[in-house]
Amino acid sequence: MAFIKRACLYCLRQRFKTIILFLVLTVIGTFVLTGIALRDAAKDATADVRTAIGGKITLDIDKEGHMGASQQYEWGSASTYNGDYISQEIVEAIKKVEGVVDYNSEMTAGYYGAGVNFDYLPATYELSYTPYGESSCYTVALSSEKCKAFQSGKYTLVEGRHFTPDDKYTCLISKELADYNNLSVGDDIEMYSLDSDSISTFEIIGIFDGTEGSSGNAYTVSDIPANWGYIDYGALQDIFKNMYPVNDYSQLAIFVEDPVSIQNVYDKISALPELKGKTLKLTIDTDEYDIISTPLESLQGLVNTAIAIVLAVSVTILTLLLTVWIRGRKKEIGILLSIGKNKANIVLQFFTEALMVAVLSFAAAIPFSNLIAEKAGAFLVSRITAETARLHVQINAAYLPALYLTGIFLIAAAVSASAWTVVRSRPNDILAKMS
Repeated sequence: MAFIKRACLYCLRQRFKTIILFLVLTVIGTFVLTGIALRDAAKDATADVRTAIGGKITLDIDKEGHMGASQQYEWGSASTYNGDYISQEIVEAIKKVEGVVDYNSEMTAGYYGAGVNFDYLPATYELSYTPYGESSCYTVALSSEKCKAFQSGKYTLVEGRHFTPDDKYTCLISKELADYNNLSVGDDIEMYSLDSDSISTFEIIGIFDGTEGSSGNAYTVSDIPANWGYIDYGALQDIFKNMYPVNDYSQLAIFVEDPVSIQNVYDKISALPELKGKTLKLTIDTDEYDIISTPLESLQGLVNTAIAIVLAVSVTILTLLLTVWIRGRKKEIGILLSIGKNKANIVLQFFTEALMVAVLSFAAAIPFSNLIAEKAGAFLVSRITAETARLHVQINAAYLPALYLTGIFLIAAAVSASAWTVVRSRPNDILAKMS
């Protein structure tokens, strides 16, 4: 093991070269460690998205071939759907299917209400087709948290909570509308429905943002997203209970725990006897999952490519650096050969020199990686995923084995390439050049 002692003495004697190699290996270790951490963070974020959003199967009424004859009215013509709707019996059967974790029914613009004790953000034209001015539209849902805009991240709840199927006469409004009327969570608002000719009182249980800057030059109140809101299905069913049946649904979103198993769940739902012969159509919908997971998977590919490039560049830089230094050590190599040291022993000395410096360099790379990894992750997310997800980048001792194994590979490759002139030359040639 004399080569280890020679390696230690050389590093102590050649302090300037040792410091340069230390700095180079520290930079390499920082980039490699950052890349590994970012790759793992992207994998974890993708797994979190799979758990949080999952897959979605949609059950809709099938209007194709099931619309009644068109009837003419003074304002135009219309036809009525005469097929089946999604009954509570069907919903209960779907809930019991293995793999189904939740469900929701969402009806965009299912309710129009004019403000009785509050005002909507004004539009270009002020229409007064109700005793309380113009109406704005509200999405009716069983669970507001499972609505598309909240699932995709377009809207974010900033105050209060989401409503659930157990809530009745509750609503969510935008922060812009709340600020405009000085409203807060817990306040009651009254809305007039022209369709039912009735006034209903809703409790504000949540306020969301995401509508800022989207108003533009809207012509009507209902064209302004900040005037839109969400109400629970229980309220709609109560308001229109004497007008037409509203206990059944025209659409049902079925949430699956893992998008990977969505086809299996789809097959089980399709086989339910409650759906046999019904004019309903079942489709697989992974759009919301794909919106977030696809950029994250692209980020994984980008980081893997970056790691490969860093490794290739690192080997090249190390090889060039060590080649220059080894060529300047011909006298030392000649002396070692003349006293009986073989080529393998000399190459092992070169490898040990670089490895000893690497042990210290990679340890020093940890704090530097912690400083840049989180910022690098935030930058990449903002450029690739449009901030639909967050990376939690954390560097700890678990990454050290991978870093040191990578370092050993890099150093072995660089030393082998740079010491090629020593390996391929005959001892007599080296001694002759030395003399």
